[in-house]
Amino acid sequence: MDCPYLGTINRHVLDFDFEKLCSMTLSGDNVYCDLVDGKFFQGRGKETPAYRHALEKGHYVWMNSADGKVYCIPDGYEVVDKSLEDIKYNLSPSFDEEEIEYMSTRVRYSKALDGTDYIPGCIGLNNIQDSDYQNVIIQMLCTVIPLRNYLLGYQPPTEKKPDPVLATVSQLFRKMYNPRNFKGVVSPHEFYQAVGRVTQKKFYAKQMDPVAFFSWLMGYLHKKTKDKKGDSLIHDVFQGEVQVKLCPAHEESRITESKEKTIFMTLELPDEPLFKDNLDFIPQVPLFNLLEKFNGEKPFEKIAKGGESREIRRYSLRRLPPYVCCVVKRFRNNNFFVEKNPTIVTFPLKGLDLRDYIHPDCQPANPETKYDLVANVCHDGKPERGTYKVQVFHQPTSQWFEIHDLRVTPVLPQMVALTESYIQIYQRQDVKPDGSFGKFDAEIPDLLAEAEPGVAAEIEMAPEDLAEAGIIIG
Repeated sequence: MDCPYLGTINRHVLDFDFEKLCSMTLSGDNVYCDLVDGKFFQGRGKETPAYRHALEKGHYVWMNSADGKVYCIPDGYEVVDKSLEDIKYNLSPSFDEEEIEYMSTRVRYSKALDGTDYIPGCIGLNNIQDSDYQNVIIQMLCTVIPLRNYLLGYQPPTEKKPDPVLATVSQLFRKMYNPRNFKGVVSPHEFYQAVGRVTQKKFYAKQMDPVAFFSWLMGYLHKKTKDKKGDSLIHDVFQGEVQVKLCPAHEESRITESKEKTIFMTLELPDEPLFKDNLDFIPQVPLFNLLEKFNGEKPFEKIAKGGESREIRRYSLRRLPPYVCCVVKRFRNNNFFVEKNPTIVTFPLKGLDLRDYIHPDCQPANPETKYDLVANVCHDGKPERGTYKVQVFHQPTSQWFEIHDLRVTPVLPQMVALTESYIQIYQRQDVKPDGSFGKFDAEIPDLLAEAEPGVAAEIEMAPEDLAEAGIIIG
């Protein structure tokens, strides 16, 4: 049926990024969007907030926030018109298999309603109450092709209530890659609220550590997407294996070996020099010096569990995942405050070879060992009041972009290595543009001796970091 009120629709005020709650009752059931002023109200029948608002303001075109159907209120008939397709698409963007397959090779440029140019997939995210630590992790995960493709094509189950975090993060990814976005920016409000509810507001309305958030999010998504065997895409993409040689500090001949699975590698920075030549001196260290931690020979002395003795650990890599996540430990919590190590880590953007850090027995099982950098999370400012930004490699344009909340600016590759890197994502060179990667058949030899229960490689978050994050992983 033709509707005479279609000309009253104002696309400039429509914003589907926020939670669809009634402005009067704050309920999320049976909510409709006023396509004239962009407000949400409940119901369609008489005596409902939407019905009263339609009569009071003279706004007659309304869209159901659940299924995208458009109605004329108070007349009650459904409006079917081709001119509404762009609004329905913005309510819930979707992509077919071919679009997802060519997402990393097809260059797309888009223009918002206000004339702002933007690149789908490389778009600014609104900062909601110090949520920049969440924004950089979302932008970083957009460079992980298999995970991005899975979330773009994810459809929530209809037979049961969808998981709030998984549903909202997939919806956020689809909005970030939406080529017909009205605004040119995205607000992660629904995802932010879902994370706050699930974590009982541990990651909500305050600045937090992005490493703690990344560790929690990967653990949560793995738990929600794993199959009956316990495998998931998260582990296929990020999980590697590390060999740990452990011995007491007073008896180095008594060595026990263990293997630990991890989703990121922690790299320790050397201490700042106590006496500096001048006040502007900033120390630098190559990434290869930090990776010496995994050469199997460099000792790391730690206080053993219980604090009664000291133990020495040596690490080497057993299996390399398609995506390696490196965390540079910049922050240290002493007895009084958190201090930050400003050392600059110099690293290669392409061709990082990890073959020298693989255990000799495991090298046949890891034929591809070269990696290219795709994301670099940095920290600016003081430890307590600093902000996070991310530099990402946009594969379709082969261009680096720096994203700091809503601001997206192209940067030279030479400038990427001059920042205070905190988290880095390296992509193995055999990962194809469609997200597929090689799964090698060679078996990794088992260890001769297993470590005692409870002994873990200090690759994932240390207990003090978990306590600081206020959450227990796993």
